[in-house]
Amino acid sequence: MIFWIIALAAVLVLAGVAYLRGRCDGFIAGYNTSSPKKQQQYDIRRLRLIVACFHFSLAPLGFLFLLKDSALASNIFIACVAALSVAAVILANTWARKKSRHKG
Repeated sequence: MIFWIIALAAVLVLAGVAYLRGRCDGFIAGYNTSSPKKQQQYDIRRLRLIVACFHFSLAPLGFLFLLKDSALASNIFIACVAALSVAAVILANTWARKKSRHKG
């Protein structure tokens, strides 16, 4: 089991590095399918950083399943993933969004 946890952690870390290097913009949920006009509303560098940090944060969470009490590990894992997901969505819609410039 530890092999699969390490493999998953490695994949998540490699995916995070790929996002930071700008190789996986098409895999950012909602960004690839939005119109070019909508894509320009976001700072892609900040969005990449948010998604990469999300992946880096998920990588060590798999090791929770090595605990003796698997029910506790599952609950902690779900709570952490939920909290990270909410934080990522909030950051993507605030910090990664470019300031609108109104003429007037």
